Amino acid sequence: MEKNEETEIDLLEIVYLLLGKLPFIILLTVLGVFGGFAMAKLMLPVKYTSDVSIYVNNSIMGTTDYTEKANAADIQASKQLATTYIVILDNDEVYDEVSNRLLEEYHVEDLEKMFTISYEDGEPSISAAQLRSLVSIAAVNDTEVINISCTSLNPQISADICTYISEIAPSILIRTTKAGSVEPIGHAKIAKTPSSPNVKRTALIGGLIGMVIAGAIVIISHMLDRRIKVADDIKKKFPEMPILAEIPDLYDTKGGVKYE
Repeated sequence: MEKNEETEIDLLEIVYLLLGKLPFIILLTVLGVFGGFAMAKLMLPVKYTSDVSIYVNNSIMGTTDYTEKANAADIQASKQLATTYIVILDNDEVYDEVSNRLLEEYHVEDLEKMFTISYEDGEPSISAAQLRSLVSIAAVNDTEVINISCTSLNPQISADICTYISEIAPSILIRTTKAGSVEPIGHAKIAKTPSSPNVKRTALIGGLIGMVIAGAIVIISHMLDRRIKVADDIKKKFPEMPILAEIPDLYDTKGGVKYE
């Protein structure tokens, strides 16, 4: 009856094994860092992010005395209204209007570098799905403030899309909900520096991957190595066989000659 061989892993042995292969691990880690850096610089697209915030008020503009302090009920109502507004602002109707404004402001040839332009009755248009993939709309820290951000390959277009949505928001929200009002807070600024890729983070991730791969190669190679190097290897492989003696390596201390 054959016995299944079980391989015991000594953690201390693994640590010494990894330390013994430290130059190899460092080499792959460095290669991973350079690989991540090269990928971030040469392969990943450079994107720019702009954002704008709008404030939600639970009363129609002009019907509330803004000198009065908003009570807790008003603030809570505004928060709930903000949740509804976020859903409405993510509607295709909003993005269709954004598409129209982009096509009015930019040449189709320029927009084709970023979007797939479709034609209906000879008129160009950008699908709502494409625009939606660039935009993020969310409440700020569970408040009555909604943040609209856009990330694209063009910093000017990112800022313009945010501006268009903030300008469209008041009319479409009031018309749809018949309640509340929104007021833009500031305006979307053109990003001067890319928001992605994060070169440092990508390089660090590449280095981490390289280190993990190197460690895995060392450990797996060690576990698959069935060669007998020391007496302990015989004990592990043939535990039922007693070792009667071990012949040590002998050295001639004068001549430096090794005898076996």
